[in-house]
Amino acid sequence: MKLIVSDLDGTLLNSRREVSKVNAAALLAAQRRGIEIAVATGRIYGNALAVCRRAGLTPHIISNNGAFVYTKDGRLIQAAGLDKKKALQAVEWLQGNGYFYDVCTDRHMFIPPNAREVLLQDFESAAAAGTIERELTAETARQEINRLLSADGVVFAEPFEAIWRQQDLIFGNVSAITFNREKLQRGRDFFGKYEGMAMTIAGREIFEMIAPAVSKGNALEKLAAYLGIGLSEVMAFGDNYNDISMLSRVGISVAIGNAEEAVKKICRYIAPANDADGVAHMIDTLLAGVKMPS
Repeated sequence: MKLIVSDLDGTLLNSRREVSKVNAAALLAAQRRGIEIAVATGRIYGNALAVCRRAGLTPHIISNNGAFVYTKDGRLIQAAGLDKKKALQAVEWLQGNGYFYDVCTDRHMFIPPNAREVLLQDFESAAAAGTIERELTAETARQEINRLLSADGVVFAEPFEAIWRQQDLIFGNVSAITFNREKLQRGRDFFGKYEGMAMTIAGREIFEMIAPAVSKGNALEKLAAYLGIGLSEVMAFGDNYNDISMLSRVGISVAIGNAEEAVKKICRYIAPANDADGVAHMIDTLLAGVKMPS
């Protein structure tokens, strides 16, 4: 095995959204053995980099669900952005239908100034109607909203329209969040057949719009080719639908124990859950030379 790549949220990160010391130690041990390490995430590059640095890791980074690919020394080798007109159309539809939205480059997540109010109102209306996507208390919802809006790279853009006039920005994705399962499905259905962009699912309340040819799988192919590594020599970890394009192409595919059932079905192995250091468990097994069941 020459390259190990892992999704972040729900996979390498625990429920506190941290890389555990056990997972970090396993990845560092792999690096010392000459194995390249990478993360592939829906997060923006700057945010993913900060998370990895806090854990003492220096991986290659696939960010924005495959729109951007950075090497471990910070070299950008792929930037595949959304058409700006399509991104603007997506934002106008989301805004007109009462969704929270953000527009992401590799370094910044641009959010409208009323984002907190939109998210709180969305949760309260879903709770009143009994259409919340998952079991979630009002206090937990507020905590998640605060965490989202204070993440590395968040910029409250006012006026929001000003971002479209910045010619140097490459928009990797437009994301939407709603706690209302009916509204969530309506948005996914609408953008799932929208011409000129692709829709991907990275979490329970989330859907994201990216360029048609963008995916974690395509980005991984780009990174592996750059490193001179065949996909059969790659081990990949994931938990959600946006990981399937990556997991379906590699030699060793691993679903974390808390992964969606659709992800488990296409993977060769199932590891313990993210809170049980599933990534470390599989890497340690690999490095120990223990034969894994086929």
